[in-house]
Amino acid sequence: MRMLAVADVHSPRFLDPFLRSLEQFSPPDLFLMAGDMINRGRATEFRVILDAIHDSLGNDFQIVACYGNEEYSEVRNDISAAIGRDMVFLDETMTVVEVDGQKVGIVGTQGSLDKPTNWQRQHLPSVRRTFELRAHRAGSLLKKLRNKVDRRILLMHYSPCLETCQGEDSRTFGWLGSRKFYNLIMSEQPDLVIHGHVHNSVNHEAHIGETLVRNVAMPAVGTLTQLSF
Repeated sequence: MRMLAVADVHSPRFLDPFLRSLEQFSPPDLFLMAGDMINRGRATEFRVILDAIHDSLGNDFQIVACYGNEEYSEVRNDISAAIGRDMVFLDETMTVVEVDGQKVGIVGTQGSLDKPTNWQRQHLPSVRRTFELRAHRAGSLLKKLRNKVDRRILLMHYSPCLETCQGEDSRTFGWLGSRKFYNLIMSEQPDLVIHGHVHNSVNHEAHIGETLVRNVAMPAVGTLTQLSF
């Protein structure tokens, strides 16, 4: 199974490098998006993203995404209207895809932060509890997939580890990701974790135990990320 993954296109902000990178790849078996594909809640930009993917790569593969912090909760219905049935969003949910007889379970979540932003603290009074519940929910879903699929993927926006945040000030990790997710990944050991959010990463790959972690943020990587099982 060959996958293409990307995050943080922030369309239209990084749309041009995204469009150029699409031309460098052949159609995958699965296309994964790890959040912040649009900029500041511009829901209609999702149609631009999807049309570009279909124009370059066709539509004979499934597209699965999680939300990022730029896919504001108040515009998610508008995003659904823009995308129709062209892709699947996983919001603390899971799906199973099958390619060439191989079952891959995907758990999708925005993820958590160890330190909520000022905006989050002001506008989301229960945000700390929300972050705790997201980690718990993701762990529960990964457990449900045990022995039911051949491979497990955790698709998230925020980072689960310091290693793929190298290039950023290490003191800011609390605003980039969460150790809660590091701990659940260490416990559950999914085959692959894909995340975005970290724009200035200089190290895009790490391991948590046996689990491969990849930062696929477009500003950091500069192109789509190709992965395979």
